[in-house]
Amino acid sequence: MPRRDTKQKILSAALKLFRKQGFDRTTMRQIAKSAGTSLGSAYYYFPRKEALVLAYFEDQMALHEAGARAAYQTTQDPYERVLAAFMVRLDLMAQDQKFFGGLLRTLGEPDSSVSVFSEENTPLRRRGIAILREALEVPGVPEAARDDAALMLWALVLGMVLYFVHDTSEGAERTRALAGRAVGLLVPSLALLELPQAQMLRCELRSMLADAKILPDT
Repeated sequence: MPRRDTKQKILSAALKLFRKQGFDRTTMRQIAKSAGTSLGSAYYYFPRKEALVLAYFEDQMALHEAGARAAYQTTQDPYERVLAAFMVRLDLMAQDQKFFGGLLRTLGEPDSSVSVFSEENTPLRRRGIAILREALEVPGVPEAARDDAALMLWALVLGMVLYFVHDTSEGAERTRALAGRAVGLLVPSLALLELPQAQMLRCELRSMLADAKILPDT
């Protein structure tokens, strides 16, 4: 079996087990057995269990980027573009609500490689911000404010993900409604970021993110 196929088979088996019994309760030995491969092979492709989660995040990000960009092709309205980016993310997470809930403790551990703010997750954070930045590349949003606006929207996405994990409504309807209203409040205000009075706020935002090391070169 080609290496790529073996790697994908291990990842698919791991995700199936994570969804069924949770991240913490799943072992690499179980994953290898489910994938029909040796434990050594599983560790060859994924040196630790967290590496499987990072691979899953990579796949999800690629799907998010493709879905959001497809939506961007249909409209130049900044609200519709930003909302589409949020809804594509929600649609992708929908089948894995229980999985995300089980991962929540691990994602929150400062030393975990799959932590939202870990060094290993930095490329994914950049891509998440970049796809939101693309949503704002329309005449209705001041060019000088787009980078900072994308950071604000990304922070809102994090809040949405946290709320989604705890949302018990059918189809995560409460999360969808919350996202829609939040985007509706924020997007019309983006033009204000170009005002001189807002420059101090934008500088402080950048400084805050740099000090927190959320993005190393912020």
